[in-house]
Amino acid sequence: MLRLCFIVTDSSTLARKRVERRVNKYLSLCAEIEDTAARIYRQLAASSKIPGELKIILENLAHDEDDHAAPPRFALRFSSGSDFTLKSSDFAPAQALLKRAKELLEKTNQLNFDVGQAIEAGIELEQDFCRIHIDNSLEFKNDSLKKMFAALAQDDKIHNQKLFDAKTRFL
Repeated sequence: MLRLCFIVTDSSTLARKRVERRVNKYLSLCAEIEDTAARIYRQLAASSKIPGELKIILENLAHDEDDHAAPPRFALRFSSGSDFTLKSSDFAPAQALLKRAKELLEKTNQLNFDVGQAIEAGIELEQDFCRIHIDNSLEFKNDSLKKMFAALAQDDKIHNQKLFDAKTRFL
């Protein structure tokens, strides 16, 4: 005998589930961007044209980007039932940043970047990350997520300064 079971869910539950899926997608996108940045810095550090001291700086930046992927992933674990509402549904800026980061990663895989190219690529990357993190700090209604993205933006400013210092030192 075949039994049919219907689950009745009210519209507010369905709406909450949709919001959770959007937030999860967005946070996953943010973590992927950070992961890609770490890979870029590691690839730049691997270039034979990069001196040892700059390699260390780039490897440290890669490690920091690995650390930056952790907060969005951690927030993913608690997004269910939390008020992690996004103010808009426009993922285009984050998706565009991920696309640019993946394109840069592909270039670093194909080309042996010199010191100037590596530093300039890092500066451009960090400026883009800072903008998106500031935008993200305004995107969420939840205060803990706002603070998380504001802290990431502050770290990006520090990274940018390290790269500008490297530019002065190595170029």
